[in-house]
Amino acid sequence: MSDVYRPVNAVQWAPFRRESGCAMHPGRMSARHALVAVLLLAACDRDAVADPSPASAPVEPAAAGDADAPPAADPTPGPDSEEPAVVAEPDAPKPKVKPDDYGALRIPTPPVPEDELTVHALAGYPVVTVYAEPNLESARLGHLRIGQRMMVTAMVPDEGEGCKKGFYGLPTGGFSCASKGLIVDPDKAPYMKLPPPAPRVDSPNPYDYVVVAKDGTAMWWRPADADERTLAEEKYIASLPPEERPAPKPARGTKAKTDGATDAPAPALPGVDDEPAVELSPEEQAEIDRKKAEAAEAKRKAEEEREAELARKRANLPLSPGSPFLSKGNILSVGARTKEKGRRWLRTARGGYVEANRVYGKKVFDFEGAALEEGTTFPFGFVWSDKAAAFELQEDGSLKRKKKLDDRSFVDLEPETKTIADRVYYQTTDGLWVRESHLRLAEARELPEGVDPWERWIDVSLSKQLLVAYEGQTPVFTTLVSTGKKGNKEESFRTPKGQWRIQSKQITSSMAGSTATDGDYAIEDVPWAMFFEGNYALHGAFWHSRFGRTRSHGCVNLGPTDARWLFTWTTPFLPETWHGVKSQPDSPGSMVVVRE
Repeated sequence: MSDVYRPVNAVQWAPFRRESGCAMHPGRMSARHALVAVLLLAACDRDAVADPSPASAPVEPAAAGDADAPPAADPTPGPDSEEPAVVAEPDAPKPKVKPDDYGALRIPTPPVPEDELTVHALAGYPVVTVYAEPNLESARLGHLRIGQRMMVTAMVPDEGEGCKKGFYGLPTGGFSCASKGLIVDPDKAPYMKLPPPAPRVDSPNPYDYVVVAKDGTAMWWRPADADERTLAEEKYIASLPPEERPAPKPARGTKAKTDGATDAPAPALPGVDDEPAVELSPEEQAEIDRKKAEAAEAKRKAEEEREAELARKRANLPLSPGSPFLSKGNILSVGARTKEKGRRWLRTARGGYVEANRVYGKKVFDFEGAALEEGTTFPFGFVWSDKAAAFELQEDGSLKRKKKLDDRSFVDLEPETKTIADRVYYQTTDGLWVRESHLRLAEARELPEGVDPWERWIDVSLSKQLLVAYEGQTPVFTTLVSTGKKGNKEESFRTPKGQWRIQSKQITSSMAGSTATDGDYAIEDVPWAMFFEGNYALHGAFWHSRFGRTRSHGCVNLGPTDARWLFTWTTPFLPETWHGVKSQPDSPGSMVVVRE
């Protein structure tokens, strides 16, 4: 990706740290990171984490336990998971013809008949893992997203250890654990306060986005009161290096002293009309002194109680555990807006809360390549000049300008070329002529080793910043991309060259990173992520429009529309209701070839 963010489990949301580039890795969420809502992405960074589940607070079911304790979250499946990544290469001999179920994830258990789906279920954590068997040690097939509702089977006993509440069979096949984020109820749909919006799977961008406007913006797992907001600000300031801390604010109601000022006020002189002081009896003075002592004691007790209350709040601030503070420029996905505890709040699509006046709307960009019509052959490509035009060839051999061509627009060409006035021209399929020097053309590639004639695979050219998707040896789609930029000697962001199969796919995956060159960055819910090597992925990049030029921190940036097209086309296909899927030995991902 091109603008990515530091791992969501970083001390600060990079505090969300925003960026543009992409070395990311789908992160896993530890139980203590249940709320981590990550913002962001703008590029991929090799140090970034993919989908660590940003500041998301877990669901708020009817019986949520301790109101002051953040819920635990299950690890997010992904390349950076503690368990070794599933090898995508199939072990079994390959069939000689295209299988009928090509691309479908082969789940060990079959889909569940509707009459066996008797229990209401809700994904209550940012990530709820789908297992191949009712055993936490079995293969992780993918995951559900917070807020996903469905009917599931009756409880299936844990065949291993660690899922005390048991497993439940999903409609698609596979199992999720009720001790790891799946909330179930046999009688009614489980309650969730402010349910997050479902991703818009028919849209280039599954969510709307906002940008953090100020460093140190707190990310909460529930709305905070005035005390908590003040204590959080103090905590953030204390986390800064001494030289970066702001000067302390004067106490409310006090004024800064001027030179020569003293603490003691000047005594007031008696006026001519003042009544003489009344002399008090010893008993009267004693009563006054007693009342003053009682008031002082009451004030002392109130201050002690107040300090004890603040100490309790200070020790249990409802901040997102993994990333309590966000950096200016971090990007968050929008869930709902609400007003609570005297403030307007934005709840992110992952369940975290930020004050609404600390963020502003994010402008999004897009780019669309071209799905190739059946029978399209090379050459084809894109206009690469803002001065390009299409010409008609006259009978005398001269050219007459017919129309201007938009920069980066797709052109389908005939194989023949013609040299006119010492310049080479290509003829378009509609009979016009375009100068070769104004074009960026795709190159036909041979079927990679290990790819069968019916398989879907992707070729990425770093030198041309151009992608072609193939079915066997037939090109079916092409677009411009943004891969890793050069960087410097100490920190290169170049996208690695090689040949890999897609390891995992996620509708959205939060990404974050920290670089010496570009600083920290973070983007929540980067769309249509397809991880092919560690933290490197093809994904949508809504934060820039420089497709056709290097820009990212290592990932392959695509316009969101193009990323969605490739996401739905590549294997393994995403099962219905799931948010992410992992390739398996018998369900390999599509091949991705990255070359110069």
